[in-house]
Amino acid sequence: MKDEGKCLSMHQPWASLLVMGIKRHEGRVWYTPHRGRLWIASTVKEPSADDIKTVEQLYKSLYTGRDIKFPVNYPTSCLLGSVEVLDCLSQEDYEAMHPDGESNSPYVLLTDHHLHLNVKLQVSGKHKIWKLPADIHNAAKRQLQVSNSTIS
Repeated sequence: MKDEGKCLSMHQPWASLLVMGIKRHEGRVWYTPHRGRLWIASTVKEPSADDIKTVEQLYKSLYTGRDIKFPVNYPTSCLLGSVEVLDCLSQEDYEAMHPDGESNSPYVLLTDHHLHLNVKLQVSGKHKIWKLPADIHNAAKRQLQVSNSTIS
């Protein structure tokens, strides 16, 4: 998989749910031509208990009847792992392919190969897709672990 050290900063709890493979589609208001590995960093904003409860409930309803192993905690200001971006669809195309999809954003990243870091790396995020510093990127690549299935 192509890995240029590109990264996307996301708020928690969505960031952790994406690298764990619970969240599979990520909505954006902008299009990206990026395909391949996309590293995921959490922003500095701490998620509220209500946000976590609401989002976890949403995914429980999307995956009814499945056992979902949610993260124990939602760390902030760190590199969490990576996903493979397969495509970036307009909402119209996304809705046609995924009528019961999880996003209503103008553009939706379809992801696969969700990987998490066992040791989270401290980073300061940026807007949109940005390039990781070389030392962080190299450290992350060395300790990537395939995410255990979180949905059964």
